[in-house]
Amino acid sequence: MRLLKAIPIIMFVVVNLLVIVAMNFCAYTAYVPPQQHPEVSYWGLMFPIFVAVNAGFVLFWLVFKWKLAVLPLVGMLLCADSIRAYMPLNLPSPPPEGSIKVLSYNVMSFGQSLQPWEENDVLGYVLSSGADIVCMQEGNKAIIDSAMDSILSIYPYSDYQCDGQFHNACCFSKFPILSVKQIGYPAETNFTYAYEILVESDTLLVINSHLESYKLSSEDKDDYKSIIKNYNHPNINHSETKYLNLVEKISHSDSIRGIQVDSVAAFVQRNEGRRMVLCGDFNATPVSYSHHQLTRGLNDAYTRTGNGPGISYHRSGMYFRLDHILTSPNITAYGAKVDTSIKESDHYPLFCFVKWEQK
Repeated sequence: MRLLKAIPIIMFVVVNLLVIVAMNFCAYTAYVPPQQHPEVSYWGLMFPIFVAVNAGFVLFWLVFKWKLAVLPLVGMLLCADSIRAYMPLNLPSPPPEGSIKVLSYNVMSFGQSLQPWEENDVLGYVLSSGADIVCMQEGNKAIIDSAMDSILSIYPYSDYQCDGQFHNACCFSKFPILSVKQIGYPAETNFTYAYEILVESDTLLVINSHLESYKLSSEDKDDYKSIIKNYNHPNINHSETKYLNLVEKISHSDSIRGIQVDSVAAFVQRNEGRRMVLCGDFNATPVSYSHHQLTRGLNDAYTRTGNGPGISYHRSGMYFRLDHILTSPNITAYGAKVDTSIKESDHYPLFCFVKWEQK
């Protein structure tokens, strides 16, 4: 009789153990180069799902068998760094006087607006943001050219590098830009540029990066939403085909991005000891090879000073933090935040404040 009563508990324990294994597997795929093992790279995208299920088990055990709550708690402890990176909780960190505001923003061709730049909400947001240094991805050359007088009145030091009309890197700065260097890697429409910026008596190395995107079509994104909403639909074969197609595209992009990230990480390592801020749309979540590689020598400003998931990509049923600001250990970050007040781009802007001891 006791055995019969114990069977449901045993079954739940087994399921919980499987969830713990899956959760930690997702977390530790961040250590695996996707260019070598693309077949596991996409698992990091599923990390928050398994964390949520495991958190549900904590509540379940507390209600029905409170001693077993230690099981999911230990499981989460094993990947605590990944959980903190994905959903940090920090005390408020108001920036001290003299801090510099850094803004990173994938502007999606300034919201793909056909209106005159004076009526463009995205550019208006940037110019009124109060940021001292702005790194933008996917700008629009025509809009920037037409607004240059207004841009220079706020940001007298500006640089943009163009690869066609829309694929470009922009840096607006209130401080002198001393030099611009491209960090080379295989890419068609992606880029990483490093700017040496003179801040009072110090030189700050600001890196603006837009890494390989997943290049998912509208149909692909619709398939993704369909799979999520109809995972138990009777037409299993149709859903499986969509799933395999998505996995192939995601894995291919991850492989290309892995090579790009290694190049950026090597540049960061070569400049170890310098004051650095790395901004950009990494097209990778906080649980990914890209994020892991770049935070080996840099600190994630949002992880250290932000709160919550900080979702920065918000279109087509896909909600991830793909935008990041990283700082060198000799810089302190404050008050990182994803600003959800402007929705014209498919990305929200991310900003933080930075400060260091002047020479």
